[in-house]
Amino acid sequence: MLVRQGRVHLEGMRNPIPRIDAKWALLLGAFLLLGTSARAESTLITCPLGTEATHYSPGITNTPQQVTVTADAVLGPCVSLTPGIVSAKVHTTVKAPLSCSLNLGVPSQLDITWSDGTKSVASGQTLVNVKATGQLVLVLTGNITGGRFKGAAIERTLTLLQTDLLACSTPQGVTDVAGEAMLTVVGGS
Repeated sequence: MLVRQGRVHLEGMRNPIPRIDAKWALLLGAFLLLGTSARAESTLITCPLGTEATHYSPGITNTPQQVTVTADAVLGPCVSLTPGIVSAKVHTTVKAPLSCSLNLGVPSQLDITWSDGTKSVASGQTLVNVKATGQLVLVLTGNITGGRFKGAAIERTLTLLQTDLLACSTPQGVTDVAGEAMLTVVGGS
């Protein structure tokens, strides 16, 4: 083996092994950082399993009226790129005109407490889709506007089961429903 002008030559071999120049090392480092940045935009948190209980006051009926919706969800286990986040609790309170058959977008705010004790506030639009079988499918799309993961996009999907299909026709209406909840957070810092 011979060393000449920064190159290593192995005797008996025709092609020398080039040394890596500092500018090429910098370029390689930049590509690695770009690759990391691109991955940082991937999903931060997915909580595919959870349950939510929702209370309507007054109960929703077949006639649209102003209703206060209070909901609490427990989500987990969650898959997360953030160490320590394995579950979440979500609370929301919304006032909106609702009925058993009304499909509309409702401005919503979520207060999220992550399993590591940090908190996020998310705002968005919840689309309510009432199924003939008594299911309420709600999808919130929006952004985290405060706390941890501020600026990230968020999507929450609820499938709430209404077990008393005739309750919409009563004066009391539907006051409580429960069902499955899912949550995904993408991007942010």
